[in-house]
Amino acid sequence: MHRSWPYFAAALLPLLLFAPVFAQPADSAHAQEPEALTARYNQAMLAKDWPQAVTTAQELVNLHATSQNLKLLGNAQLYSGSSPEALDTYNRALAVAELEKPAEGQAVDKWKDGVSQIYIGRGNALLKLHRTPEAIENYNHGAELAANPARAYFNVCAVLYNTGDTKNAPAACRKCLQADPAKADAWFILGSVLFADAPINGQGKVVATTELREALEKYLALAPGGPHAADTKAMLDMVAK
Repeated sequence: MHRSWPYFAAALLPLLLFAPVFAQPADSAHAQEPEALTARYNQAMLAKDWPQAVTTAQELVNLHATSQNLKLLGNAQLYSGSSPEALDTYNRALAVAELEKPAEGQAVDKWKDGVSQIYIGRGNALLKLHRTPEAIENYNHGAELAANPARAYFNVCAVLYNTGDTKNAPAACRKCLQADPAKADAWFILGSVLFADAPINGQGKVVATTELREALEKYLALAPGGPHAADTKAMLDMVAK
């Protein structure tokens, strides 16, 4: 039996990070300029001053058109509401990243992790442009390259949940939770999807699998006062003992 579930309104666009970024290496004549620009960019992003963030990121790109500076510009453009421009910038970032790829035999993990963030940003832009299958494809690419794929797989989990894809959402949620068992929202989505398709017994109660019960209980353990706590408790009340 299929039951509806609450829309996961917070699913997307905590996706781009507000974590501080660091200046790219520069020659001694311009050593302070990237650092100052990066600090200004971080401040603008934290303040949600998107025009300033876009302007500052563009200055960074003008100074050093690296894949990571292009990613910063794409992030700022996306938050400012310029999704088509952001997508173009992420495309440029991926092209530049290919040129930056370390030579065979050199350390590649840092490069791969940087490229994974570009794919996630590109997925966000595609999602905002209602190109959902392409967004999911980019998130999966990001997961394959990431040092920690939890964020990318969570995006897939959330998008599939919001589009009603109960067939594929659980697998994406499980991948997210394998990488980060403390991701409370992934437990909620997994539990909600399993709950929606669980059978009903003769007493009108939901027949829960061990995984369903565990997912709902894990969410409450991790986020007892979270935004989905009431829905989670309501689902558990409907579960057969």
